Amino acid sequence: MNKDNYKKALDQIHVSDKIKNETFEKIKNTKTNKKIYYLKYLSAVAVFLIICSGIFVKLDNKNIDDIAAVPKNKETITQTNILPRFQNMEELRKALKQNNNMHNKSTVSEFATQEIDIITTDTFNGNSKEMSKVEESEIISDYSTTNIQVENVDEADIVKTDGDYIYYVTNNKIYIVKSDILEIISIIDYSNENKKTFSPNEIYINKDKLIVLGNYYEYTTEKSKRNEQDIMNDYIEIKDKKMAKAIIYDVSNKETPKLFREVALEGSYINSRMIEDDIYFISTKLVYYSNDLKDEDILPLQSDTAREKQTQTIECTDIAYFKDTNNYNYLLVGGFNINNNDEVKVETFFGASDNIYASEKNLYITQTSYDGSYNFNNCKTIIYKFNIENSEIRLQCKGEVDGYINNQFSMDEYDNNLRIATTVRKNKNIVTDVLEEMDIIEGTDEKSNNLVILDENLQQIGKIENFAEGESIYSVRFMGKIGYVVTFQQIDPLFVIDLSDPTKPTIKGELKIPGYSSYLHPYDETHIIGIGYNTEQNKYGGIINTNMKMSMFDVSDLENPKEMFSIDIGEDYANSNITNNHKVLFYNKNRDLIGFPINMRDKRYSEYKNGFVIFKINLDNGFEKYGEILQKNDYKTNIDRVIYIEDTLYTTSDFEIISYNLNTLEEVKKLNLNN
Repeated sequence: MNKDNYKKALDQIHVSDKIKNETFEKIKNTKTNKKIYYLKYLSAVAVFLIICSGIFVKLDNKNIDDIAAVPKNKETITQTNILPRFQNMEELRKALKQNNNMHNKSTVSEFATQEIDIITTDTFNGNSKEMSKVEESEIISDYSTTNIQVENVDEADIVKTDGDYIYYVTNNKIYIVKSDILEIISIIDYSNENKKTFSPNEIYINKDKLIVLGNYYEYTTEKSKRNEQDIMNDYIEIKDKKMAKAIIYDVSNKETPKLFREVALEGSYINSRMIEDDIYFISTKLVYYSNDLKDEDILPLQSDTAREKQTQTIECTDIAYFKDTNNYNYLLVGGFNINNNDEVKVETFFGASDNIYASEKNLYITQTSYDGSYNFNNCKTIIYKFNIENSEIRLQCKGEVDGYINNQFSMDEYDNNLRIATTVRKNKNIVTDVLEEMDIIEGTDEKSNNLVILDENLQQIGKIENFAEGESIYSVRFMGKIGYVVTFQQIDPLFVIDLSDPTKPTIKGELKIPGYSSYLHPYDETHIIGIGYNTEQNKYGGIINTNMKMSMFDVSDLENPKEMFSIDIGEDYANSNITNNHKVLFYNKNRDLIGFPINMRDKRYSEYKNGFVIFKINLDNGFEKYGEILQKNDYKTNIDRVIYIEDTLYTTSDFEIISYNLNTLEEVKKLNLNN
């Protein structure tokens, strides 16, 4: 099941983003009774839309045509930012008001009618380095690093190690653990303080700096009246504030981490990257509107303890707006250096993001744009390219391609060009989409796939279109001048694409095998590993996942890719987060070991178990099971990550960390985190 499809389906329901996000979270977290849930969901959506159609009419009796558009003033575009910006609060209010009144008809393009020109600016010539060469760094340091997409572009995760200490996020705490003795050295505890709380999501470790990213929330209550005449009916008004926060600690003394700095952007934390000593992080803030809102309640905030006035309002004239967006949020991008006190640099936009991809010099943020109807016709991916250097963020240019992307691995920068793979769908609607995802019906829509190459100004220079008709992209990996794309409907075609001439990309080879790979990992220049699922047909005629499968593909001959060998994982049913979260991968190139956490069902006893599996990679003999540790499903001890430091392997779960001898997988010590 692809949860991104549900979110894309929900984006077609033009109700408030709050409702859509809440509904999506319910879908994503549901693990049982899926078919019953989704049928109820479809009914609820229909009822909700009927109710909303009446509510929206009552919001404002003015005709939408009477609301003035943002002026078509070319001067609002500068050489440092190609997007127009609001010129005053009146314009911003009108935009927000139009959004509230016309969920099912308007997009930002209806009031942001100004043409956006592509600005040709000097950009850096840095190329992204695919992770096929990551083994070079692993040889230098014999401990786990986060499985990232682009070399030298770190990604935050819930666990990090520097080879001596383990830093782990769980239960609203950060544990700093001495790895060799497996003892807690210190705990950073984010307990609720009155009506304020911080929830850590993930971390970075950079020498003696620990960077914690998450969401800060506070609220106040006060008595209020609905109107001046209503003296009898006071009610409690709750005002809340949510900030995406980066907290930096000096951990040179591990026993007493020292708070160094806090930087915050209003909204919810979305994603981040760290390049050398610079952090770039992103938040989105839901935007609501009513006539009685004060300006300060509309404008987003930013905060930085490095300056005298820590919290500042972002002025409306500093807010740019995306054209042709179906999302009505503020998008804030902040950059700062973790070692100095230079103020955070912030760019703010009216519009939201779907995925981000970063090379060492550029950050790409995408958003999916629909045609305003309840289907995927004319769906496009809008791409915004930002130059990032010395923690500064400068929007360079904008481009678009047909279709939508699968995830961040659908994008890659090479020789200043962006390669992007998308699925284009037609005649699709939300009802058939959900029923297909439930495997009640087979896919009836028309689907095809494109791979597009854009130059440094995001102008198309090469394209392969309409390949794998009737199928969707399930995984993508770019390795230098070669691209690998897995599509799926009933079988798994692996496409090998020659990208050496960016103006003439060419499909060189195709391999069809049962099942599909939803994650591709480079092994060396001529071999790539695919991790995914075996499948079978259900009684409704749809295709469902069964157990897992891992394959080794030989791609030395581009025209004749081969599945050298594969291994089935689990007896009856198995799944792993590796299929949608690359950071859970355990990979030790020095020892040729690969593994991941897993949930599986025992065929004999129909009992669900949690644990992890590790395999030895041998190009001559195939995958060999190196070992597994399985236990009864328990949310307290279900394994979320597996890391190693030299000859010791560690599993982390919400309430314990366990060390094992990496050579024998015998348990060495257990550390209880329930304190």
